Amino acid sequence: MSVVGQFLCVVKDGTIVILLPESEAGNVVRLTEMPMQKAVAPEVQEISVKKHEGKAIMVEGRSSGGWIYSAELIETAGPILSALVQKVFSR
Repeated sequence: MSVVGQFLCVVKDGTIVILLPESEAGNVVRLTEMPMQKAVAPEVQEISVKKHEGKAIMVEGRSSGGWIYSAELIETAGPILSALVQKVFSR
C-alpha cells in the first residue's frame, strides 16, 4: 500500500505532471477523491484541474497507477511563483 505523500505538480495542456518528489518526477497523473481500496473506477470522483491550467499545485494523496488517490489540493501557486517553478524545473 502506498504512503500518503505531497506532490509538487504543474498543470500543462490539461495534464498534471509531477515535479517533486524526484522519484515521481515526470509522471503524468490524474487526481481523484476516491480512496485506493474502493471497488469503483477512480474516474467517478476525478478532480478537474481546468481552472489550474499553467499553474503549479501542491497535492497530497497516494500515488498509484497514474492516479493520486484521496487527493487533496493543498495549494495553488499564483502566476509569478508558477512561472518560477516551471523555469526551475524545465532544466
